[in-house]
Amino acid sequence: MKRRLALVFGGLGLLLALAFALAGVDLRGAWEYAADHPVEVALAAAAYTAAFVFRAASWRPLIGAPIQLPKLFNLLMGALFLNHAAPAKAGDLARMYALSRRIPAGRAVASVVLSRIVDLVGLLAVLAGAWALAGAGGWGRLLLPALVVAGAVGGLFLLSRLRLPDFLGARFGAVERILSRAREALGETSRSALLWAFVLAVPAWVLEAGILYVVGRGLGLGLSPAEVVAATCFAVLVAAVPLAPGALGTYEAGMVAILLAFGVSAEPAFAAAVVTHAMKFLYAFAAAPFAFGEGLAALEKGKVRPDEARF
Repeated sequence: MKRRLALVFGGLGLLLALAFALAGVDLRGAWEYAADHPVEVALAAAAYTAAFVFRAASWRPLIGAPIQLPKLFNLLMGALFLNHAAPAKAGDLARMYALSRRIPAGRAVASVVLSRIVDLVGLLAVLAGAWALAGAGGWGRLLLPALVVAGAVGGLFLLSRLRLPDFLGARFGAVERILSRAREALGETSRSALLWAFVLAVPAWVLEAGILYVVGRGLGLGLSPAEVVAATCFAVLVAAVPLAPGALGTYEAGMVAILLAFGVSAEPAFAAAVVTHAMKFLYAFAAAPFAFGEGLAALEKGKVRPDEARF
């Protein structure tokens, strides 16, 4: 963990230093803008927080149990920190574990997987809508993300129907039990729950763009609201490819690519991408108490019933 944190902060520092070297004047102007407009900065942070409230609300109908919204929000905040500080997507595994202390494990795993897929579909829908409103054209850039989401949905469809042959089921009984519980949990998820989850996931991505909106105004990029939303969504999609700790570099590459398509010069585009990503990192690390608190709560919960704990 310490090594990863050192890599993350070192990488952020390097990117910020490069941004200052390329667009130092722009960044100083952005800092002055933020100092002169604290209300806008506060509203951007509030919008980013509201995005996770919507994601918690989107997750709730997929769980199939009366879990309170503040509890789900706390779990998401803890997962946000772990996804930035720990290897791979540790936050999702932590969500599954913490939720399995309250509901059957198969249901907990299925709800997290479904929430991820619904979130991706919502992201793609918002990106396509913002792209159209921005009048950017070049729909080929959306082909790969669309294929990724379609593949995830198709994989979930296959999982819901996959059964191991008898000779493999006898040898890999644990795998068959996991698949059986997952199929059972997926079968309990109604179409209305999926639709409601999608409806709640869409505004989360619009609200997340508030950070880039303020950064863009500070840098004088002159972006329209649709361009801000499209750039945010595209950067997040590119960052989904785990090439570096905390998606350092991939997030910036995605945002720079789309800002260039919107007519922004390379230097301020890079500065906007780095500053926006840095602000999201600071927010994620500020969520560390949620991860710590939920971890203690899970440990203090004690052992659950055997029929809830086992796959």
